[in-house]
Amino acid sequence: MMEVIWKEIEDLEGKEYNFSFSVNDESFLWSEKEEYKDFHLLSTTALLEEIFRASTEILEPLIPEHVAVVSSAKINHIAPTPYGFKVFIKLKIVYVKENRIKFLAEVYDEMEKIAEAEFKRVIVNKKALKRRTNEKSSKLI
Repeated sequence: MMEVIWKEIEDLEGKEYNFSFSVNDESFLWSEKEEYKDFHLLSTTALLEEIFRASTEILEPLIPEHVAVVSSAKINHIAPTPYGFKVFIKLKIVYVKENRIKFLAEVYDEMEKIAEAEFKRVIVNKKALKRRTNEKSSKLI
């Protein structure tokens, strides 16, 4: 069983990574209300999910028995992105402190900057997380 490679995680501090995706599926669209779907715009929720997915791709190979959960997040979604556009995410790892990692994201579409985000992830053991979740769930029964 492989443990977390802490030295490699610490070495991530200060590094930048680039990711991209296309707004080419209805699941990406703003849909809190039926009428909003007619705008055909990237939703903030979908954008955050893609940012989080990108950070998971960075960390996952280094934490095989663990998972990095999002502990806090804030986003400034500053411009709309229409259906069919490509989106570019620049992720920077600001710091690594023990099992806590802070990320900054700058997000652009093909025309302009569309968002900035800041979030933290905490590395936790998968089995411990499942155990805690099961314990909590069993208290409801």
